[in-house]
Amino acid sequence: MRWLVRAPRDIRSPEDAVDSERGASTVIVAVLMVVLLGFAALAVDVGAIYAEKAQLQNGADAAALAIATDCAGGNCGSSTSTGNQFANANANDNTSGAVVTFPAATTVRVATNARDTAGQNSLSLFFAQTMGFDTANVTASAEASWGAPSSATTLPWTVSECVFKKYLSPAQLASLNSTGSFSGDPIPTHLLLRYDTNAPTVPGCAAQNGYQPGGFGWLVTTSGCSTNIDIDMAVQGQPGNSFPNGCTAALSKIMDEPVLIPLFKTAAGNGSNAKYTLVGFAAFQVTGYKFSGSGAVLDSLAPSCTGNCRGLQGFFSRFVSLEEGMQVTGGIPNYGASVVVLTE
Repeated sequence: MRWLVRAPRDIRSPEDAVDSERGASTVIVAVLMVVLLGFAALAVDVGAIYAEKAQLQNGADAAALAIATDCAGGNCGSSTSTGNQFANANANDNTSGAVVTFPAATTVRVATNARDTAGQNSLSLFFAQTMGFDTANVTASAEASWGAPSSATTLPWTVSECVFKKYLSPAQLASLNSTGSFSGDPIPTHLLLRYDTNAPTVPGCAAQNGYQPGGFGWLVTTSGCSTNIDIDMAVQGQPGNSFPNGCTAALSKIMDEPVLIPLFKTAAGNGSNAKYTLVGFAAFQVTGYKFSGSGAVLDSLAPSCTGNCRGLQGFFSRFVSLEEGMQVTGGIPNYGASVVVLTE
């Protein structure tokens, strides 16, 4: 008879089994740690890159607008210093690089880039260093342009271009006639623009259909106390010796800062049949006014406005606006009123 002998089993102690499982867990944890560090790098470092990108973009936008505003005012100044100033001011660490270029005569481009503590043009990373990525190049850019507005929403009034030119120096007038723009501010002589039958004549400026160049004309309002102006169109006028309906409230704010005033080349018709052909926008600082039913605030430096006089006192100035909604196109003379817009 043959006896069947059972082969001995590989019997391990509980401690040996635990040690084996611990070894397997260590391998799994080591593999997962690499994955977790990768996700940490994505979460922390990619977030830092996006935050840095946003700061650089804000800095580029602010720098481009600031430089364009200076240039629109007649003096670009130290554009590189301005670019670095606004780029750094918008960086949380106050450290950013800015390169300023002028791709066109009325356009400025600002490129910003991240900088580390050593002054290198890069952003230092954290967790990504464990994967061999120490730094990242982060950049942003913006372009801003400036020029004379081709359309805008203004108070409903207009003044003769010929009158405006009387308040430019000979050099400014020659530059405007030859290049379409001029440097510096117009001559700040306080004047009176009347809207009544006694509007004065202006030497060298001919009256047109009863309109005396020493005055100004009311325009038909589009809404409230404003009218939408497009230089390419003729604008209808309206009669009256007082502010148009809805404009009385504007008198309390009219002297706060220079305002846009459309300039016309020719005037045809009278009263509600008046038509003005516009050529551009000037800036006018109102210093006094007198209208029927609206009271009066008078400027002692300007010609007096008493009795039946109805008019505006003030002087031509320079005006730069960042207001949205204005359009800038080439070929329009710049009479000292400029618009700055981001184009990229």
